[in-house]
Amino acid sequence: MIGAVLFDLDDTLIFAYANPAPAWRAVAEEFSAHLGDAPLDAVANALADSTAVFLSDDENRRRWRLEAVATRRAVVRNAMIEARFPHLGELAPEIGDRYAAYREENMYLYPDALAVIDAFRARGLKLGLVTNGATEVQNWKIDHFDLRHRFDHFQVEEEAGFGKPDGRAYVESLAALNVDPADAMMIGDDLVWDVLAPKRLGMAGVWCNRFGLELPKDAEAVPDRVITRLNQLLD
Repeated sequence: MIGAVLFDLDDTLIFAYANPAPAWRAVAEEFSAHLGDAPLDAVANALADSTAVFLSDDENRRRWRLEAVATRRAVVRNAMIEARFPHLGELAPEIGDRYAAYREENMYLYPDALAVIDAFRARGLKLGLVTNGATEVQNWKIDHFDLRHRFDHFQVEEEAGFGKPDGRAYVESLAALNVDPADAMMIGDDLVWDVLAPKRLGMAGVWCNRFGLELPKDAEAVPDRVITRLNQLLD
């Protein structure tokens, strides 16, 4: 019997940072007057590829979340230098900051999110939001998308001093909700953070796979359920 549900925030309840390549392309286009002889496609691809490589490392991902300004500016600068567009390295602060602003401007709440959250609340389930990221940024999203009064507990990485997939993020959330792991479910888009780590504690893990990706053959944990839309949980 499930007594509590923990939700991820970014790219589970809201469209936030998924599919970054089109965003980098849009930002590169905004700086087209400054590109000189650097082809737009080459600049956009260099930015997208360098960011993807950088964020493939967990420690780099943490730095990108918690030391956002300095980290994204450094990534942009290095990408332009490695792509042999050194003159664009001087624009790294402007390009990096514009990318962050562009992602924020284009965030939106998935249309099924509130209906599912409210339905779970109506069923008497305790709800927690477990999100990685900086306190100010994540709390802005929580308030902007009208989530504050819908959850019983919020676990924000910078605020807590640790984040997913550290087991403490889930253990402390469940302690705050007074629910045992065996009676709880985690829902999110990351197979490691939102499925593998919770399952290791005895929770159920639901993979919110909005882009219909294939489950990797070498996945360390198989989700208890795979969904492409949150409202499938109401079936």
